Order: sequence, then C-alpha cells, then structure tokens
Amino acid sequence: MAEKKKRLTQRQKAERAAIKKKLQGEGLIPPDKPRLNRKKFARETWAEWRALYEGDPIRGEVMLIHAVGAMVGPEMREVTPEDVGVLKLLKLAVETDRFLKKLESEGRKEYKLGEYFSEVYDPVKKL
Repeated sequence: MAEKKKRLTQRQKAERAAIKKKLQGEGLIPPDKPRLNRKKFARETWAEWRALYEGDPIRGEVMLIHAVGAMVGPEMREVTPEDVGVLKLLKLAVETDRFLKKLESEGRKEYKLGEYFSEVYDPVKKL
C-alpha cells in the first residue's frame, strides 16, 4: 500500500518559493499568470460575440460551431471542467429542441419561463 505523503514544513515551503522566484528571475520557468477577472472577461467576450453575431448571424453561428468542435468531440481523452461546460451547453441545446418539439406536438407556441427552467435548464445544470 502506498505511503501517505508528509506535508511540507513552513521552511520547506519557503525554500521552494525562493527557488521558484530565483528560477523565474533567471527566465528558466515562466512567471506566474495573473488571475483572470471572470466578470470582466465575461462582459468583454459577450460584447465581442454580440458584435460578430449582429454583424453577420450566419457567420457567427458557423464560428460558434467551429469553436465548439475545437473544444469537444466524440473521442476525448481527458474531460476538463471547461469541456464539461461546453458539453452542458450542447446538452442544453438538445433539451431545448426536445422541449420546443413537445410544445409543438401539443399545439402550443408559448410557454412559461418557469416551465422551461424546470423541464430543461435545471436538469441540465444539475448534471
């Protein structure tokens, strides 16, 4: 049975941090990446997407299909949390299609937002 690894002491952590800083200073390892401001990234990306889509909707849809295809596919070796997000988006699209076809078969064109959330959005989000 594998032995449990011991935690590093404060001295060991400090030594590793100093070595890392030295190596970064010498350019042997890359500097730390700044944290992503997610809200700012979301706002900027949404604005860029809207500009693309409103400028040429068909091209926007084709580019979206290319982007999804670049991230996920049928034979994935590893599935990252980002990939799961893209796959949930695809699942949401499929379930929305099923929901709208069900409404159409019932002869309905309108639905309540709560109905959509309980039948489509919530089940996909909980996956």
